[in-house]
Amino acid sequence: MSALPSSVATVITAEAALAFCLRARTRTYAAQQGRTAPLLGGSEQFEHAEGPWLYRDVYYQGNGIFPGIEVVYHDGRPVWSMTYFGDYTSMTEGQADGMLQPALLALAETARTHQHVEEDFGAFRYISAGSGTPAELEGFEEIVVAGQRVYWLRYAGGFIG
Repeated sequence: MSALPSSVATVITAEAALAFCLRARTRTYAAQQGRTAPLLGGSEQFEHAEGPWLYRDVYYQGNGIFPGIEVVYHDGRPVWSMTYFGDYTSMTEGQADGMLQPALLALAETARTHQHVEEDFGAFRYISAGSGTPAELEGFEEIVVAGQRVYWLRYAGGFIG
C-alpha cells in the first residue's frame, strides 16, 4: 500500500479534537504535569503533545478569579478551542485544586463537555452541566460543599475546523 500524497489533507473531526483535549487535560492541570513557560506575560500555561496533536491551556489568576483558553492544534493549526471563566474566592487555590483535580481525573470523559455529570467525592459534590455537541458546546461546572457553592466555572467553545 502506498502512502498518501502530501497534498492530501488529513480530515480532523470535532469528535477527534475533543477526544484529544479530554486526554490532554488528564495529563496537564489535573495531574499537575506539563507546566511550561507561558507565552503571555502574567499567565500560567500547560501543554501536552501527542504526534501531530498539541494541547495548550493558558490562564490568568487573580484573587480567586481565573479566565483562560484551551486550544487544540493538529499539525500546528488550531482546530478546537474553549474559553472559560471561573471563581474560587470562597477558598484558597490549594483547596480548589484539591477538589477540582481529582474530579477532572475521575470524570475525564464527561467533565467540561456538552454532557452532564454529577458525582460525590467525599465531602464535596462536583457538577458539570453542558449542552451542545463536540463541535459547539457550552456549560458550567461547580463544586458544592455542605449545600454551598464554593467554586464555579463557565465555559464555551468548539470546533474551529
